[in-house]
Amino acid sequence: MSFDYADMAATSTDLLTEFGQSVTRRTYTTGTYDPSTGTVAPATADTTRIGALFGIASDTTQIRGTLVQVGDKELYLDPDGAAAITDHYVIGGTEYTVLSYEELAPAGTAVLYILHLRRA
Repeated sequence: MSFDYADMAATSTDLLTEFGQSVTRRTYTTGTYDPSTGTVAPATADTTRIGALFGIASDTTQIRGTLVQVGDKELYLDPDGAAAITDHYVIGGTEYTVLSYEELAPAGTAVLYILHLRRA
């Protein structure tokens, strides 16, 4: 008997859609060099994802080896894409950086991402 993890991923997305919110995944890349200023401005690309943002329990001191600070958040993110430590997320007008993340992927099928976020 095998388990349908793709169905579980769809259920995860459905629940996040119903109880979560749209979040913006922002990736920064090296922009073009401006010879008049001598600087390179970063370029951004935004995509919309579905997630649920949670506070972190006050008695939690570490998440995946990273110390927790006041104001840190956890984001449960849909499996319809990837997560990276270099990503930023804009939620409710606040931009967060990713400190660590965990991909829940039984049998190699992404079902949910859990991200540890901090204000940028």
